Amino acid sequence: MFSRREKTATASPDAATETGKGRATPKRSEAERERRERVRGPSDPKAARRVERQRMQKERRTRQEGLMRGEERYLPKRDVGPRRRFIREWVDGRRTAAELFLPSAVVILLLGLVGSSPAARALSFLIWVALAVSIVVDSSIWTVKLRRELARRFPDDNRRGDIAYAMMRAMLIRQLRTPRPPPRERRSGRS
Repeated sequence: MFSRREKTATASPDAATETGKGRATPKRSEAERERRERVRGPSDPKAARRVERQRMQKERRTRQEGLMRGEERYLPKRDVGPRRRFIREWVDGRRTAAELFLPSAVVILLLGLVGSSPAARALSFLIWVALAVSIVVDSSIWTVKLRRELARRFPDDNRRGDIAYAMMRAMLIRQLRTPRPPPRERRSGRS
């Protein structure tokens, strides 16, 4: 009833061609040669270095673009996590006096180099003092707010180093921050 002959006799001749892979099986020596060539790469050392350099450039570019977009897997360890993401968004969402530190330091340095007159030195000193006072006052105000917000949002987390992280981010010019902050929305004076 269910003999072997009946099964083979009822199978259609087209079934074997439909399930086949459509090509001949390579000899073992050919398959091994192809595999070795894929692993080894080009036999020319210059070509091999060029291929490796291109691969590394592509990998670096991918990592850099991922870092700038803020993708978690490309971020350094200090930037990973929801708490640090919140701090980045919080700092990037407001203007701080600390943002003016780097541009002002350049101006003060140029005034010190170019201007040897007492008036130039006095002006650079006044700029330095005004900048320092404004950074201390502004930073003390927003760090209190940030601490309060972090305690409310992340009550069980260890918040050690968060304020220093926020300060370092706030002191950088927006264009130099990584990951990049989202562009600020321009507010029109008309309502």
